[in-house]
Amino acid sequence: MTYMRSILRKRPIVSTSLIGGTSIIGFATAVEYRTERLAAQSNNPKNENNLALWLPRQYCWDHLNTYWAARPFTTWTRFAQVLTELSPLMGRYVWELVLFPDPEKTEEQQIQFASRLRESLTILGPVFVKAGQQLSIRPDLVPPPMLKELQKLCDAVQPIPDEIALEVIRNELGNLDELFEDMKLVAAASLGQVYKAKLKSNGEEVAIKVQRPDVRRTFSLDLLLLHRVGVMVDLFTATFTNQPPFHYKLYESFAKGSYSELDYENEAANQIRFRHELSIRQVPVVVPRVYQNLTKEQVITSQWIEGVKLADCPKEIINKLIPVGVELFLTQLLDIGAFHSDPHPGNLLVTTNGTLCLLDFGLCAEVDLRDRNSLTKTIVHLITRDFDALVSEDIKELGFLPQDFDTTELKPLLAKILTVGVMESGSDLRKRKKKLREISNELNEVFFRYPFSVPPFFALVTRGLGLLEGIALSGDPDFDIFQASAPYARRRAVALFGAEAFRRATQKTAEY
Repeated sequence: MTYMRSILRKRPIVSTSLIGGTSIIGFATAVEYRTERLAAQSNNPKNENNLALWLPRQYCWDHLNTYWAARPFTTWTRFAQVLTELSPLMGRYVWELVLFPDPEKTEEQQIQFASRLRESLTILGPVFVKAGQQLSIRPDLVPPPMLKELQKLCDAVQPIPDEIALEVIRNELGNLDELFEDMKLVAAASLGQVYKAKLKSNGEEVAIKVQRPDVRRTFSLDLLLLHRVGVMVDLFTATFTNQPPFHYKLYESFAKGSYSELDYENEAANQIRFRHELSIRQVPVVVPRVYQNLTKEQVITSQWIEGVKLADCPKEIINKLIPVGVELFLTQLLDIGAFHSDPHPGNLLVTTNGTLCLLDFGLCAEVDLRDRNSLTKTIVHLITRDFDALVSEDIKELGFLPQDFDTTELKPLLAKILTVGVMESGSDLRKRKKKLREISNELNEVFFRYPFSVPPFFALVTRGLGLLEGIALSGDPDFDIFQASAPYARRRAVALFGAEAFRRATQKTAEY
């Protein structure tokens, strides 16, 4: 005791800090223990008025904040992990690219930073991986050299043991021996994994997607912390850069969409809706049937579709089905108003009879009627080369620029880019492809220089178009996404504005 008093007298600041830190940790632990004990004692926490006892099924910021505020030790520990992983990166970014930039090394340093950021996001888990994937399609927020590096992010992970996954299925559906046979693992990702099985009732093959246990808890905490990180990024960008600050709507859109992926009954409803909407429009695309009696919050059972990835097919198959993919893409965007928001090569299959198949409907975005009509007008103005209306009206209606922004300086710049790269194709399609690539880089630079803000749904549109074009180019090096989209866009424009109005607009531009 005498020895301890001596240390306290000799090192009062260190001692006070240790005592204070220990007290805070002890208090946080006690608060969390009490909360977890209350939750364990409750027969049905969701019936309680205390939001700290249970996590919501649908995204609600206030509810998540209340839940994790009652668990300060876990929250602080995870926050410390995130800060430990990201703080050195942000410090280096500020030092090398903001305070003391070297113009000759800027691009190289941006690529190095993005590479390290990609590694850190992968370590931090699925929420941060998905956030990085969203940033990889935001040229208004991220410099062009960093975009390509972030686009390499992947959320594939090692599967959890079968006994754990099967226990989740058993808790949701009941006795598996009475329902399925020949179950085997076929795929795994950050939120869940997929088994192939046969129904004992009729022998039909099905795909059973099961959620990882406790993923809602870890996922919701990281969403909360990502909001905190977003606030710091907001402060950082407002202080050190000319970029627009972090947008709350961007975070809310990401959080709401990502959290909805945890509800497999919501995914089932999306899948049923798309299957119906595409069927009544006679779009030749397969959407697997959902077995609603074998679908719960953490398990979804669908028709098993035998096939291969479109991207892995022979060139002749790709060339045959890409027009169907373009029609599928534009039908969602301009007609249905619901958009498959997680496009990647694994979600586009070719069945054994040569039909295109769309999978995985956990993340879907809504495109309201106003935006659908604005997009159609934008395409019409592109076709008719009415760049004045495109820049002064369409991009504002879609939310790319503030309504009060003066586009005088921007009009000639965008008109030149679009005219040279999109409209003046000539007969040399290889040269056109080169121009389109140049446009992509120039547009990225424009987004970064001007106060552009890509609407969340449009960022996903860009991602979908990029996927289609990438697959198509592997089959046909001369493929042109604009040329392939024009027939459907014209039909949609005629349906919306009328044949005579569309003819007059086209004739007026031709005369001009």
